[in-house]
Amino acid sequence: MGEIMRKIAPGLPCALLTAAVLTLTTAVSASAAGPSASPPDSRSAEESRPLAAADVQDLTGIARAYLRQRADSVTLAGAKRLAPVTPERATPALKQSLAKEFAQLAEQGRAYEKASGGYSRAEVAVTPGKAEQKGDRATLRLTETTSLLYPNVRSADEPKAEEYTLDHTLTFTRDAAGAWVLASDRPDIGTGDVTTYNTPPRTEQPTGDTKDEGPRSAPADTGRPAAGTPADEKAKTGKSALAAGYDYTAMVNYANRYWQHPNGAYRTYGNDCTNFVSQAMKAGGWKKKGSGFFDRKDRDKWYYGDHTWTTSYTWGGAENWFWFARKYSQRAKPLSNVWQMALGDVLQADWDRDNTIDHTMIVTGFSGTSEIYLTYHTSNTHNRKLTNLLAKYPHAWWYAHRT
Repeated sequence: MGEIMRKIAPGLPCALLTAAVLTLTTAVSASAAGPSASPPDSRSAEESRPLAAADVQDLTGIARAYLRQRADSVTLAGAKRLAPVTPERATPALKQSLAKEFAQLAEQGRAYEKASGGYSRAEVAVTPGKAEQKGDRATLRLTETTSLLYPNVRSADEPKAEEYTLDHTLTFTRDAAGAWVLASDRPDIGTGDVTTYNTPPRTEQPTGDTKDEGPRSAPADTGRPAAGTPADEKAKTGKSALAAGYDYTAMVNYANRYWQHPNGAYRTYGNDCTNFVSQAMKAGGWKKKGSGFFDRKDRDKWYYGDHTWTTSYTWGGAENWFWFARKYSQRAKPLSNVWQMALGDVLQADWDRDNTIDHTMIVTGFSGTSEIYLTYHTSNTHNRKLTNLLAKYPHAWWYAHRT
């Protein structure tokens, strides 16, 4: 060190140089730490702890009331209100934000009413999960299960409601009186869509390496066919000329059984829509193609393995599934109009028209050309009307597949 000091200031004794350096180091350290040392904040140092049972019950009640008001906003009654009803037990900032959002949902509800008759009422249940407290802030994770009932259901075979489950992370703070109030709601929507939220769905990026597949076929038209247009063979008989060996009833039954609670024989992904549809296709007779680690990136392969690294990208990725089904396996053919779909067919969405498929759904019900019902994961949704989905996203690109 002494040799270095002499190179820096050869005219000073080494002891003086060392003292100077130590003084400068101390000054820099003190400057970086701030003008004065402060005792640690007891609130930030406090660790999270489980919330008391009485508080969990209180927060669950607040959450239930809030989610009921949210769902009610899109119903016929909510759409007719002059002003939105917001939660009483919420922070002022959240009340202001929700007033605007609920007004937008009511406007959407009026669009649903015009398009399909809308929703007559909402039934909401909540299941609380992990609850923690840190200082004057609490976090509650819960699962919402909601049914949006359809009015004027005409037959026993027609779905009675659109159903969905949605995981939430809710935060609460204390108000001036010390009572808990809702501060924020973070729903786990992913790349799918939930009727009671206007948050734009996240878009999906292709999984793994991509290659130029050439031009994609044009998106399907969304205009309704003229009255009296004859249904094709699959719509009439449930059998497709493309692959008569497939069991479309088995596909639909699988989707109806596992839409809410995933099949434990499979992994669940963060964006689970295509994984879910692949499972339904397999239940209906699609055979795996390929296996193992080295085939997983190939879009002409489709299979599920014990691990993510032994599962093909086409199994769980919406964009990759498109190319396997349409181009490489030809197990699906493009439909020129979404209203040509029948039971077991698949609809995919490109929400923002960036030429990447974002979301995958399966047809689980239909009644001629008057309505088609879709089921999907992320978030788990059962028998959503195609009419309402098109009303919410009129500018999305839709790709309809005959399976």
